[in-house]
Order: sequence, then C-alpha cells, then structure tokens
Amino acid sequence: MGSFWDFCAPFYDMAERRNKKAYNAMLQAVRETVMPGASVLEIAAGTGGISLAVADKAEHILCTDISDKMLAVARKKAKKQEALNIEFGNINIFETGCKDDAFDIVIAAQVLHLLDNPEKAAAELRRIGKSLLIMPISLTRDLKGQAKLMVNIFKLFGFSPKKEFDEAGYIDFLNEIGFKDIEMIQANGKIPIAVAIWRKPQE
Repeated sequence: MGSFWDFCAPFYDMAERRNKKAYNAMLQAVRETVMPGASVLEIAAGTGGISLAVADKAEHILCTDISDKMLAVARKKAKKQEALNIEFGNINIFETGCKDDAFDIVIAAQVLHLLDNPEKAAAELRRIGKSLLIMPISLTRDLKGQAKLMVNIFKLFGFSPKKEFDEAGYIDFLNEIGFKDIEMIQANGKIPIAVAIWRKPQE
C-alpha cells in the first residue's frame, strides 16, 4: 500500500481539489470540533491537509503517514504555513507505541476502510485517544458520472478499499468495530465526505 501512496504524493492535493467543496467543508467540520489547546494525533495524514487546518487551534500535532513521500509534501506545506507545532513521523496504526490517552484528539481520515483488520486499529485508536476520535471518509458507494470516474481512476492506479459506504453503511461499519453513539456531519460535494465523531466515555 505504501508504494501506491508514494506514487500519489505529487498529485494528491490536486485530486483533493477536484472535490474541493466537500473537502473544504470536511476541513471546516474537523476544525470546529477540535478544542483549543488540544494535543492531536493524525493517522494516515497524507499531505497533512487536516493537520494544517487545525494547527492554529491545537497545542501540538503529531502528523503521521506510512508514506515518506506524502510526509515530505506535508513538511513543505507546514514550513510554508509556519506551523511550528506540527511534528512528523511514521506510526503503525495497529501498534502506535503511544501511552493510554496520549492525545486529546485522534484523527484517522480515509483509512479504516483500507485495512484487513479495522477492529484492531479501532481498538488502538480508542486506547490512545483521550477525548475524541474524528474519522472522515469519502462516501463512494453508488456514485455516478464524474464522481464515479474519479474513484475508478484511482482504482486503476492501485487504490483498493476493502469496503465502500453510503452514510448509513459507514455508521453500521463503525458500530461493528466498536464505535457507538457516533455523531455524523456530512460534507456535500462531488464525492460526499462523512465526518464521524466519537466521544470517549469518561469514567
């Protein structure tokens, strides 16, 4: 999978701009959810768009991805934005090496549907997230026209999701892997993006 994302890194942002309306609405929804002064971990960050969008609200962000080339693009963007509170690195989503409740907020966008064992990843994210998990995902099930073509082009180059969802299907999937009482915000556009928010029960 890493090689596919390495391949995508130079034009990943261009692809996001093709779905600009939904992407920007997703960023705004995430930004409004992040508490001022929070510590944030972003898993599968790609070129860092979400981390950069919340950098001025968060105290510290660890922006991670399996692709070094994606992270290289993210570092350049962070330098240009002068986002000095973002640290970059590689983390295994199944075994992060982080302590329990290590981050106030964990963001895992566009990743759980790519995994053979999403239940294991979800358990690890719940363990290290102290307050919130934010899990945006593109709703690619039953797309038509140009939107379907965009997704199919990615598939030709190696994009291989294990599951594809509409909003109801995504909620069912999250319930199945241990996330109950999900708040859902839908960002509309050519390819809608569902922003799932899970609040960790406090003892």
